[in-house]
Amino acid sequence: MIARRALWPIGIVSGVSIAGVVTLIVTVWEWLENPSGIFHDADGTRWSFVFDTALSWFVPTFLWAGGIAALAYAVAALLRRRRRSG
Repeated sequence: MIARRALWPIGIVSGVSIAGVVTLIVTVWEWLENPSGIFHDADGTRWSFVFDTALSWFVPTFLWAGGIAALAYAVAALLRRRRRSG
């Protein structure tokens, strides 16, 4: 039996870690590139655009990365179990 309790923490930690890195990279890149001046201008940074960009990258990346990490863990656990029993 796969340790189902381990699937959630692995998925969550992996999802948060990967999504955090991807979100940071993309958000900083967008802020530096500043398309059409929407992220900052002479008045300063428009934090609502920065937050919207970060959120629009974090949520889907978290869901995909967390799901893939949990699935990969489950597959690896099944393969380990089959090797031990066979």
